[in-house]
Amino acid sequence: MNSEIEKVIKKVLAIPHDFHERKNASSIDLLNESGYLEFNELIQQENIIEILKADPNLITEWLQWSDDKRSTPTWYFTRGDDGWCFVGHSPEGNEFKEINTKDEFKACAAFIKLEAERIRLNR
Repeated sequence: MNSEIEKVIKKVLAIPHDFHERKNASSIDLLNESGYLEFNELIQQENIIEILKADPNLITEWLQWSDDKRSTPTWYFTRGDDGWCFVGHSPEGNEFKEINTKDEFKACAAFIKLEAERIRLNR
């Protein structure tokens, strides 16, 4: 992965933290600032997983991001007490096969990519 894409992914992964820290910035602002719009087609879940593995605490921030959302339609990401992670869409639709896995990196990366695309397409 090239260093520019890695830099963009790190900024995208910081969106939940930055959103809470910079109370005047919207998720759209933060996604725009990350550079994601220029590289969205080049950023794959595998790239996101690689960076998440370097800082697994980011998964907790994205779980909280998902839990804090109060609008629909939207993507969501949860982790059960049994360790299973779930990514789905509310309301349910036929366009996406839900993810149910114990691989929290895979689930979180899928959620991040889906969420970034939702924000990008709805800006």
